[in-house]
Amino acid sequence: MSAVTSLDGRAFEKFIAAGTFFLRKYRGVLNDLNVFPVPDGDTGSNMYLTAKAALREAQKVAGPGIPLHVVAEAAARGSLLGARGNSGVILSQMLRGFAHNVRHRTAIDTFQLAVAMKDAVAAARAALTKPVEGTILSVASAAADEAYRVAMHERDFYRFANAVLRAANDALERTPEQLPQLKEAGVVDSGGAGFVYFLEGALRFLPDATVRATAFPRRPVRSAVFTKGQAIGENRFCTEFILEDATIDAHPLRDLLDLRGDSLIVVGSAPTIKVHLHTGDPEGVKTLAAMHGTLTRVKVENMEEQHNVLIERPAKAFSFAAVVPGAGFEQIARELGADVTIAAPAGANPSVRDLLVGVNATLADRVYLLPNDPNVALAAREVAALTAKTVIVVPTASVLQGLAVLLDCATVDELPDERAMAARLEAVQAGSLFFAGKPASVGGVAVRAGAPAAQVGRDLYTEPTVSATMIALVRALGGEEGGLVTIYYGGSQKERDAQRVAAEVGEAFADVSVEYYYGGGSGIEYWVSVEH
Repeated sequence: MSAVTSLDGRAFEKFIAAGTFFLRKYRGVLNDLNVFPVPDGDTGSNMYLTAKAALREAQKVAGPGIPLHVVAEAAARGSLLGARGNSGVILSQMLRGFAHNVRHRTAIDTFQLAVAMKDAVAAARAALTKPVEGTILSVASAAADEAYRVAMHERDFYRFANAVLRAANDALERTPEQLPQLKEAGVVDSGGAGFVYFLEGALRFLPDATVRATAFPRRPVRSAVFTKGQAIGENRFCTEFILEDATIDAHPLRDLLDLRGDSLIVVGSAPTIKVHLHTGDPEGVKTLAAMHGTLTRVKVENMEEQHNVLIERPAKAFSFAAVVPGAGFEQIARELGADVTIAAPAGANPSVRDLLVGVNATLADRVYLLPNDPNVALAAREVAALTAKTVIVVPTASVLQGLAVLLDCATVDELPDERAMAARLEAVQAGSLFFAGKPASVGGVAVRAGAPAAQVGRDLYTEPTVSATMIALVRALGGEEGGLVTIYYGGSQKERDAQRVAAEVGEAFADVSVEYYYGGGSGIEYWVSVEH
């Protein structure tokens, strides 16, 4: 595959889209890591919503032949207006610094990207009254420094991006040594981790990146993350707003607000300025700012209440127990929030006793049981009468539906909305690829014994080769519309097979990003989902 040596407007929009996908996927993990500057458990959500706002504006202008500076400016403005929280505002300022650097460019190479990254970090640092090391700034700075070093001799974006990602990961691992609060809690910086996830997602956009796999992140234990010593203090109100039609510029406004609290970030320029501040007097801050323009998108949150919920909440309100067909799926399900996984025996289904033991092993009195197979659903419904726990059987028909439920529900504190879960199940576009055990004919499609076949709902697809069948499967799932294709391999497939198939899917569908993971199990060679 030819090297990628240029980044234009359309490619930059895909970069942001892929990075946003990863922030969405791991926002619960980032929320759990959130310790600094205050342990209010919202960094992942804030970074995701900020990136999503940037993506929304970038998609409005992106297309073939659109110059880079047009898309970059749209993304920067979208992120400024949609920025949330410390890390979100810092991310938006990085996009603004990047956009300023490329303001006259239609496309850039690796060296020009490295220079733009340095300007992006400089812009983020300039927005802060008191930059702190051991945060997203340290991670982004290390990435930018490595980008500059590598770009001196490397023109291929794939090799360049891999080196930058390694440097960012290394810097992330050093953050506990730079910030005592992180070391006390035993975690890395959540904003820095979000930056790494964003970079990793962006790396997946690159064609060669389809041949790489990444392990799901380890979920920290919440009770080990927050401690009583991590108090919020008197500046307990996270206050954010946009100052429209501003009659004052960012620097004078920053000086005006500097003594009103901490974690102050003022970004943008007249007539539109974004303000983020932790203060004990949000009304006074708003009154002062309103003297210099019109306040819009005002958000005031009591971080003390958020923090107390996290460190003082009672025993778990609910647990998830999930049936899994393989060792890889077991690891993924646990890392997405399942308290207990129940292995499906090779060539068979778990018994009612297996399900009961799993449910009773959970920590909560209310348990959501994910059968992940229509053939397990009947046995699952028998469990409620055999235990003192309240058991809700979620009608997940495949392990991919189960992972989707965990991704949406297992990392939140509120009881899951069962109607929302049902809607989520309907939205999952998933299928499987296997070797037919015997000749069969479904809906006019005939499959011979031993031939590769794919199934989506009740529809069957078959082609002469595994690769061709995979392409047919992804097409049936809407791959031509673009999005994120996630492939889980098992059966007789090895990692090298998954690498090859993922690369072929990336070549066949120009507008998709492709990830692959080990799922394991027997009988199914590949599980595939497509998220638009």
